[in-house]
Amino acid sequence: MRVAVVDALARGKGSRYSTFDVVGAGPRVVAGIVATLGYSVGLHTYEDVLLGGARLDRVDVVMISAMSTDAGAVRALSDYVKRRNSRAVVVVGGPISFSWRRLLETVGSVDFVVLGEAEPVLPVLLDKMRESGAEGFDPRGVPALAYRSSNGAKLTTPHLYAAVEEITRFEHWTRVDRVYRPVKVYRYYVEVVRGCSNFYRPLLRELGCIKCMLCRHPDSARRVSCPVDIPPGCGFCSVPYMFGAARSIPVEYVRREVEGLVESGARRVVLSAPDFLDYGRDWLVKGVLADPCKPPANVDAIEGLLSALSDVGVFKTGEGALMIENIKACLVDEGVAKVLGKYLRGTTVHIGLETGDFEYNRDVLGKPIGLEHVVRASKLLREAGLRPYVYLMYGLPFEDARVYRRTLEGLKALSETGVEKITLYKYTPLPGTAFEKLGRPVLSGSERRAVEELRRAVNEYNLAMKKSLLGSELEVYLLYSNGRFYGYPVKHGPVVFVEGVQSSKFSGCRAVVRVTSVRERYVVGGLVRIASC
Repeated sequence: MRVAVVDALARGKGSRYSTFDVVGAGPRVVAGIVATLGYSVGLHTYEDVLLGGARLDRVDVVMISAMSTDAGAVRALSDYVKRRNSRAVVVVGGPISFSWRRLLETVGSVDFVVLGEAEPVLPVLLDKMRESGAEGFDPRGVPALAYRSSNGAKLTTPHLYAAVEEITRFEHWTRVDRVYRPVKVYRYYVEVVRGCSNFYRPLLRELGCIKCMLCRHPDSARRVSCPVDIPPGCGFCSVPYMFGAARSIPVEYVRREVEGLVESGARRVVLSAPDFLDYGRDWLVKGVLADPCKPPANVDAIEGLLSALSDVGVFKTGEGALMIENIKACLVDEGVAKVLGKYLRGTTVHIGLETGDFEYNRDVLGKPIGLEHVVRASKLLREAGLRPYVYLMYGLPFEDARVYRRTLEGLKALSETGVEKITLYKYTPLPGTAFEKLGRPVLSGSERRAVEELRRAVNEYNLAMKKSLLGSELEVYLLYSNGRFYGYPVKHGPVVFVEGVQSSKFSGCRAVVRVTSVRERYVVGGLVRIASC
């Protein structure tokens, strides 16, 4: 049986609108499961299938990995597959799977949806397809599988969470040179923690909260279940519901995957986790890790992981860059900052703040982290040689003028820590979140004015920080696309529109550019020299 896995992550309605250099872990995880089970598998990008002519006419199963916002891309891709290969079975997975009913009822070219994590489902699904035929098997014997019946869309069982032993039973796909070209340009995400430690919940009567406070209970085991079934975690985030509590992946398994990526040409690796500082914290508690701030970070485990990976050749020599992404500010202390600075100096680190109102964050969002935590964390990380980025959100449920005012007031404190960038997101309701049924709030006039003031202040700050780059030299990987060159900073940072490169043959090369002008979303730079190809 021949299987094709297609990476449709962040393709929206059919094209990427940001983060062009990101390669998520999910499609590689799925391809690795299929290959470990002994089936013939190929991994493709969305663009290779729709635009590049990737041949799917002879495959039996097409597995599409997509996010909640990628419904348009899934429709276009699955329709295309069915036109070219009507007998192929189309299976969709990833965060979009929690919209399974809508997918099956509105996209006729999607046959099945794997809900949640793939490891407990794909071995059963593929074996049944092999035994009974990809089109003729009984889906009711497969866990967490949504299918179309004569009575509408059905789900066999709720989604399941894989134990670490089940996750590490499979070798993740690492032959990225066959799929992502030029291979050196991209940031490859490697999963080191699955799930999240925040099992707080919004304390909102609009969600049915009865203020039992179990989600704040000192005993983490008591936090897991809610008597009125409010999904755990920040009200806008689906990670704890979709992927459960935080589970750390063993160092040796992570290193093996990173070595495989490097052998295939990867030079930029991001250690992926909803919170990197959760790594090894689950090893410090009995049962489930369900408190975002206690116990403190497991500094020994973090150093053990970073030390093992920093010893991989290209990171040791500086040819490659090892990075992390998200962390919770409440877990940052001097010891954490010192270790991160030792191994990740010069790289970015992202911290979620959302608003400058701690009481709102704690009680409405279910996030017990505020401005004071983020300011302290940013200062420590900056002093250790990292480059903090901070996330804010607007348009959240019950985010009123007072919350916006406190957020605006907090910008000064953030700026004094040297935060490199502030990213302001518009809230979008997502499936599997506590806020899903609340919808998108309608802003009042004063709230709209506050949002505009906040947006203007954030844009001014980001532009000022980019101006500090004028005249400086950046190391970037070059990517030629649509007649021009883009530069992606080796250790992450603003995209560079590169001028002065004479030939498209330099796409994929490492170069030094000098910043000559800046814009709100990118900078412009001239080529100084080609460092390596």
